[in-house]
Amino acid sequence: MWQDCYEQKQIAEFLHRSIQNDRLAHAYLFAGAAGSGKRDMAVQLAKAVFCQRGDGNSCETCENCRRIASGNHPDVHRVAPEGTRIKIKQIEELQKEFSYRAMESQHKVYIMVEADKMTTEAANRLLKFLEEPPKGVVAILLTEQASNILPTILSRCQVVAFPSLPEESIVARLEEEGVRPGLARAATAVSFNLVKARELCEAEWFAQFRILVIQLTEDIMERGSYALVSIHDKLLKADKAVDEIDLFLDLLVVWLRDLLLYLLGRESRITNIDQMETIARHTVRWGQRRLVNGMGTVLITKNRLSHYANLQLSLEDMVLRLQEG
Repeated sequence: MWQDCYEQKQIAEFLHRSIQNDRLAHAYLFAGAAGSGKRDMAVQLAKAVFCQRGDGNSCETCENCRRIASGNHPDVHRVAPEGTRIKIKQIEELQKEFSYRAMESQHKVYIMVEADKMTTEAANRLLKFLEEPPKGVVAILLTEQASNILPTILSRCQVVAFPSLPEESIVARLEEEGVRPGLARAATAVSFNLVKARELCEAEWFAQFRILVIQLTEDIMERGSYALVSIHDKLLKADKAVDEIDLFLDLLVVWLRDLLLYLLGRESRITNIDQMETIARHTVRWGQRRLVNGMGTVLITKNRLSHYANLQLSLEDMVLRLQEG
């Protein structure tokens, strides 16, 4: 139902009115970041078009709604890249399929994900299809990169821009899916993207990174040079350490920021809310100036590594600077 698309309420209301007023466009381009709700909205639009209740909404219980939800409605087609590209053969097959009369209604809908991945030949063939669409056909193209879509295709679509979801909406969605609040907030804080945040929450190495961040800051304050051993034996030998070092450093900045927020009495803004006792204990050893300088040191290290500096030496230098305060 449209009310289920509450995270993109304005877009849902716009599309609902379009169906109710019989002003549905023949082609839409849903453009926005991953996790902004484009695919869910496309499926909802298809349900609303075919729902047997016929009021511009979806009932979720009729045969059409259920078949679309399960991906087996004969008049709703999905097109996705084969390998890395959408090929001209896929567009030709789509045209052939849509040249036939709709099997169960006056409409046909196709949803094309990653529309920016079309080859030049496929894009040109789709353009011809959009210029002379069969009656009752609704095209829904999805993309994260609208700038990579041919201008001639853009001009024939009604472009609907999907803003990124607010951080709290992403956290709420993850918690609804059963993710622990602290982990959900940490993943969101370093991704700002529902799809990426969900992937991080499902990855064991990400949870391990959070533990390593806490251990490292504790070693820096309480175990002196042993923190260098932690860098070598715990971090650099961990899964994904080399590939995802930026993410580790982002988590470290988030953790130091949490300590600063606790120090300033702004507990409601803390990300790692499942670590409040540890945060309270660590904050005793860190002063405000040291935390601010520490975040700066981590960001400098991240920038240095982006220029292909030696990973181990850069991290060791970071640890020494954090110890010096």
